[in-house]
Amino acid sequence: MLGTLFNTVTVATGAGLGLALRKRVPENLRAVVFSGIGLFTLYIGVDLMTGISQPIAIFIALVLGGMAGHLIGVDRRIKAAADRLGEGTGAAMVQSTLLFCIGAMTLVGCMQDGLEGDPTILMAKGTMDLFSSLFLAAALGRGVFYSAGAVLLIQGSLTLGFGLLGSSIPDALVTELSGLGGILLFGLGLDLLNIRQFALLDLSCSLVLLPLVLWLLDSMPSF
Repeated sequence: MLGTLFNTVTVATGAGLGLALRKRVPENLRAVVFSGIGLFTLYIGVDLMTGISQPIAIFIALVLGGMAGHLIGVDRRIKAAADRLGEGTGAAMVQSTLLFCIGAMTLVGCMQDGLEGDPTILMAKGTMDLFSSLFLAAALGRGVFYSAGAVLLIQGSLTLGFGLLGSSIPDALVTELSGLGGILLFGLGLDLLNIRQFALLDLSCSLVLLPLVLWLLDSMPSF
């Protein structure tokens, strides 16, 4: 859990500095940095997507996960709850949480920390998130600071889960989950650049369904 605790502190620290410096950072500088974060998020998404080897499973998980998330109202409920803390806070919290918690570094880092007690990857990720959270908070506001709690919850749960499951999780599953995460990050990049907005938390339910979809497809007889 050391890596997750470090990452949580770096996000909170970076966001706190970003909020403190918010009025001192010129709007045009914030816009440029924010565009850079959005473009780099697109790059990370594309890079992760190249590892997908079972696109049909990814497609099914995205469709079913999006439907399930919409019916439950995951995106709407979480944003509404967070917006009670301030207007626009919900969207900022969702955007920053997805940026910090979806990706290969999160999965592999939590796996390494949970299985081997080695927080190296999560500490490297935490250092990167320190700077990202600073500029995100300067641009988006308090929602980025609140995302530190989501980092603690999500990465902590993943680390504990990997520790309990041990080495029984196939590498192929981690690869496909990373690829699906890449698609979600690509959508986040479009969102950050104000090109197109998605109900990303609804679609994130596909990450939970993907292992089941892969198992069902592997269980089907081949002709």
